[in-house]
Amino acid sequence: MPRPLATPKNHTITSVPAPIGGLNARDSIANMDPTDAVALENWIPDSYGVRCRKGFVEWAINFPAGKEVQSILSWFGPATTFPSGSYLINPTSLPGKVFAATPDGLYDITSPTNVPVITQALSGSTYAGWFSSSMLTNVAGSFLLAASEDDGYFYYDGAVWSKPTMGGGAGQISGVDPADLCFVLNWKRRVWFVEKDTTRAWYLATDAITGTASSFDFGSLFPHGGKLAYLASWTIDAGEGIDDFFVAVSSNGDVLIYKGTDPASATAFGIVGAYYVGQIPEGRRAFCQYGGDLIIVSTDGVVPVSMITRGGAGLLVASNKEYSTKIRPLIGSDLRASFTMRGWDAFLHPSERLLIVGVPDYSETVSSQYAMSTSQNQWCNFSGIPAYSYGNVGGYTLTGTRDGRVLLLFSSFFDNVPYGASAGDGIRGVIQPAFSAFGTPALEKQFLMIRPVMLSADTPSVSIDVNVNYQVNSPAGTLSFSTDTGSLWDTAFWDTAVWGGSLKTFSEWASVSGIGFAGAASILTTTLADSVLASIDYCVMSGGPL
Repeated sequence: MPRPLATPKNHTITSVPAPIGGLNARDSIANMDPTDAVALENWIPDSYGVRCRKGFVEWAINFPAGKEVQSILSWFGPATTFPSGSYLINPTSLPGKVFAATPDGLYDITSPTNVPVITQALSGSTYAGWFSSSMLTNVAGSFLLAASEDDGYFYYDGAVWSKPTMGGGAGQISGVDPADLCFVLNWKRRVWFVEKDTTRAWYLATDAITGTASSFDFGSLFPHGGKLAYLASWTIDAGEGIDDFFVAVSSNGDVLIYKGTDPASATAFGIVGAYYVGQIPEGRRAFCQYGGDLIIVSTDGVVPVSMITRGGAGLLVASNKEYSTKIRPLIGSDLRASFTMRGWDAFLHPSERLLIVGVPDYSETVSSQYAMSTSQNQWCNFSGIPAYSYGNVGGYTLTGTRDGRVLLLFSSFFDNVPYGASAGDGIRGVIQPAFSAFGTPALEKQFLMIRPVMLSADTPSVSIDVNVNYQVNSPAGTLSFSTDTGSLWDTAFWDTAVWGGSLKTFSEWASVSGIGFAGAASILTTTLADSVLASIDYCVMSGGPL
């Protein structure tokens, strides 16, 4: 009796690493790096895979009805200590003194509160609570210097707030009305201010927080016009040792770089570079220091100053890194649509290894941020965080909301944890990796199964499907993981047991249905614990060219 013919194998199993290359809106959708992603929401590119972001809890609530929290300010003196307990985990208070600003006043939020107490009244005008701030310590003590967009200059000495007035007496400022000062920076032991709706900056004597202010007008050096938006510091090694450069940025995108110490002397302080970066968003907050670099957010993207000075004065060439190439089309579109709105911000969260760019709510874009993993220099989107203003407090990150709350970010494995509660909503995420032709770009393929390999401390909820031929759709199927338990080395069976430990492995095949010449997984997740996606496996059956 003749033997039956063997059925030829016509399907393949392919494993693709997690998209640690991050969000990519730059390259052709048909020619992306396999570790990039078409969509990556609330999943952060990291060393071992992509990890789900942490959630947020309500820290302070019941501010006056209808008053948005416009600023978070913090005072931190030389003798300030951190509260006892585990750092960054479920704090019951924050180090130093922390204040939330609404248009009506500054409120003490050092500890969680549902009855915020006002410590300094403000005028109630539209942006009276919109502050910039800087710390300065001199022989008289440690001072939090703060400048309101509408109410001018204030300072806090660790006990009380003071508001200088114009004059020549003690505690006053002469030369300019302090009510017109809307931005403050401590640079090389000298306090600098921006005068509202002008091209002028003002500076005080070394180590002084009041006294005679002298003007410095940048207007003639702004070829694109506009007002002085903000001042910043940029630290580089310019060939003569590490130095702090002074940076002045106009609202229309001119960037002036100065070197020196004494602005009253042309020989001791002078311009060494002038550049253009595109329109600067409203609010004076869309910049931050990243290591020694200065990151500027403009309609041209997220631009390091070390990048814009490349090819300019040899003195200033510091680095060839450019952090926003892959997301420039996306963030550029958001910036062009909303650069006149407040809510653009940039800040670092070191313990979470994140550089975050806040986006104002506009049109259908709500509760959105861009986040860059500082371990990979790659990007993702955050969604579901209703942030309006941000503040870093000794490693903690707080955000104020438009509906009058303060949230503690990245402190929970849940979103929307109510005040005083310990649980909230699962954190929802989207993963759409780069499309692949799986080695046969001209041939149709049938996609049979997909298996995400995840590590998590709790069972994640996953919906999974396949997108073909560069279409991006939400998944229709649901994958239900069984809860794994840890196994002991030398007693469990290889290939059937799972590793023990705080993170467990979840990996089950999900049946999918799709036919096309290219495909990619489409994954929706809800997590309630530390979670990492390590890889994605595909079972594909090749067909013909039609």
